Amino acid sequence: MPSRDDIWQAATLLVGVYGRDAVEYADIRRSERQELGDTEAARTWHLIISQIEHLLQNAPAATLH
Repeated sequence: MPSRDDIWQAATLLVGVYGRDAVEYADIRRSERQELGDTEAARTWHLIISQIEHLLQNAPAATLH
């Protein structure tokens, strides 16, 4: 299981790359892992999605594309 820092770093990177689309991107990755039966990876992606949502709620609109 990744650390909280790992989750935060992944979420921050995805928001930097995908902006508001980061949740959609991460959810696709989560779904892929779930379909493959990789529940641990799917759970990790779920945690990343939660962190992305938190970051997006608190980010100034001008910083997102």
